Amino acid sequence: MTQYLYRNSGRWAIATLLALWSLVAFSGAQIRDRTQHSDQQPSQTQSTEKKKTQRGPRAIAVLEFLPGGGARLVPVALWIDDRFYDASLYGANPEPMALLPETVYEATDYGEPTGLFTVTTPEQVKGSWVGTGRWKPELPFDKKLAQQAAKQPKPKPIDDPADDRPVLHRAAGSSGSSGSDTSSNSGSSQTAPSGSTNPSGGNTAPSPDEPSDRPTLKKPSSETSAAPPDTAASSTSPSPNAASPAATSSPDESDPNRPTLRRGKPATSATTPESKPFSAAQSTAPATPQSQPKLIAALNSVGRHSYPAVSDATPHEGRSLLYPMNTNERSDKSEQLTALAMDEIRKFIAQRKTPAVPKNAAITDYDLRAFDLEFSNSPTFVLTATLPVVTVKALGGGAFNYFVTFVAHEDINGRPSKIFSSVTDSNHLDSFARMEIIDALDADANGRGDLLFRQYSDVAISYSLYRVYPYEMKKVFEGGSGS
Repeated sequence: MTQYLYRNSGRWAIATLLALWSLVAFSGAQIRDRTQHSDQQPSQTQSTEKKKTQRGPRAIAVLEFLPGGGARLVPVALWIDDRFYDASLYGANPEPMALLPETVYEATDYGEPTGLFTVTTPEQVKGSWVGTGRWKPELPFDKKLAQQAAKQPKPKPIDDPADDRPVLHRAAGSSGSSGSDTSSNSGSSQTAPSGSTNPSGGNTAPSPDEPSDRPTLKKPSSETSAAPPDTAASSTSPSPNAASPAATSSPDESDPNRPTLRRGKPATSATTPESKPFSAAQSTAPATPQSQPKLIAALNSVGRHSYPAVSDATPHEGRSLLYPMNTNERSDKSEQLTALAMDEIRKFIAQRKTPAVPKNAAITDYDLRAFDLEFSNSPTFVLTATLPVVTVKALGGGAFNYFVTFVAHEDINGRPSKIFSSVTDSNHLDSFARMEIIDALDADANGRGDLLFRQYSDVAISYSLYRVYPYEMKKVFEGGSGS
């Protein structure tokens, strides 16, 4: 009996072990399958999202208004395949791709559209490529009104015989048409016989037999067969100054793999005031270090002179990047930020043994901007300032200045907290470039704003893009060239 029971229990034990082993193997297979599935799923999702978010090229430039009344476009960067390229060099043949004729750029001010610039002629000025073209101002309110008007159905013209308002018609050149017009208006009190005079002594109308192209004032009549007022306008020949598509096309447009920017022809002719072409002589800016301070002073004397401009092959809806402040807030922040910037200048002086400044020195020449870069109602302050030292002369001659750029966020107490600073002086531009804020813009169409700066060294001008984070600011691009 004992032996039988032992054999039975052994069989049960072996069966139990086999069942447990099968269960463990099955569970392991299920876990491996789920792990492999979870590893493959994100990659498939990422590839799908990448295909959905793939965009065309996005060009970033700076539109400069010069003291002589001219304007020019300076190419800065190209965003292609999630990477920035130097727009002053990319696709040069010989002009860069960003300056192909009829490329349209939208200039923005704090992210809001302020006008359209259409490139007509790429040119080299002092070794740097710039684009001259036509500028058409555009205000956001005007754009909204134009969009609303475009949605409204166009009213059909109604010929009301009872309307006595005079309309303009072009006089017919043939005697037959003149006769029909005369007979149709023979009963009108406005018609006078040929050669008759008015009380003042002048002739009221020329003879119907005399050919004339001058427009005459007539009343509408139900029996008249004259053409509508817009017939003459529609039958006129095109302006001889209008550019044909063949004249403005690029030789590289036949390449199917070449990326394209926002292309189009201006809606207005080249003779309208807002589309006046600017010559290269007006757009030329001196490039020597001795003449740069004069140019900078001239530009600063007329106030705001530069705007970022974007040409995107893919439609993109922008937003305002302005953080509004009232007069009291701006005054309070200016006082706090200039004091912090002054501290940065004193640190620079202590580290490099540069000329000292008086103890009571204060910054008065500054430019303060406030941006809402992440659409979070949290301000990013950018202060660029100049501090002259009248008792010191620069090594190359002229006035000696300190230049400071200070970027800050607000802390929990509402006070500016430093996240970036850059200080240089007139003698150290070869080592530390002077940074001047141009504006904020959405450089890569990701919904957040980036800061665009112009950089002045002792021999050249370049541009840089910075991305702002909560506790730091990182450079994402540096390039372009100015003169």
